[in-house]
Amino acid sequence: MQTRLLTSWMAVMGVQVLTALPLLWMQRSEAWLRRVLPYVISVAVGVLLATGTLHLIPEAVEALGNRSAVWLTLLLTMFALYGVERGFQVFSGVTAEPAADVEDAHNRGLHAHLHHPTKPATLLLGSFTHSLVDGTGVAAAFTISPQVGWVTALAVGLHEVPHRLGDMALLMHMGIPRVRASILAVAAASSSLLGWVVVAVLGGHGSLQAAWLLPVSAGSFLYISMVDLLPELQHEQRPIAVLGQILGLAVGMGLAFGLTRIPGA
Repeated sequence: MQTRLLTSWMAVMGVQVLTALPLLWMQRSEAWLRRVLPYVISVAVGVLLATGTLHLIPEAVEALGNRSAVWLTLLLTMFALYGVERGFQVFSGVTAEPAADVEDAHNRGLHAHLHHPTKPATLLLGSFTHSLVDGTGVAAAFTISPQVGWVTALAVGLHEVPHRLGDMALLMHMGIPRVRASILAVAAASSSLLGWVVVAVLGGHGSLQAAWLLPVSAGSFLYISMVDLLPELQHEQRPIAVLGQILGLAVGMGLAFGLTRIPGA
């Protein structure tokens, strides 16, 4: 048992390295990233939508049963996020960018957007809970067999790579500097190590308890994509750019769908 725990720890750490490497590459390609950022955002939105609906919700139903508590948790997550964002907006007096900033944003190929300081927190909450569940999934798989564990770790690593890239792009879109955005994206993913600890301490019960984070993560991803990001994409009016956004959404959804077909994902 101790050997399997150590092996599962190595696998979880390996996933962290796999998902961090693309972020390091993006650190060296900021000029390119700035040019394609609007389309990267579209891909990220597609990934979030498909992950929430095709991966997290089915996983929650499978682990917890198709009962009202699961759907209520998802609904309350979206309700709570909306309440927090709207409350902050009203009581802090946050408004849209000034016209000059809007024009400057368009000149740089970015979309004008509202400055909601809670948006990064909302995004990171979804990524944190998702990675936490992934960590428990990898650790729990190793309790079955090393073969199942490594397949699960590979699947998790592959579907986390586009999430980390999307997180970094979205955080930059929200105005967070490049270096800090990459650090936050890696930090959110590191919660998978906490997921390993949960399983190591609680065994199989830890995996079941952590499953309640699945509808929370799904609610976060759906809220971010549908409420925060899709409306912002509609600011674009250039036909070619709109077509690029639509293709980006399709690519993101297709990517997430394909990765969920991998055994163990």
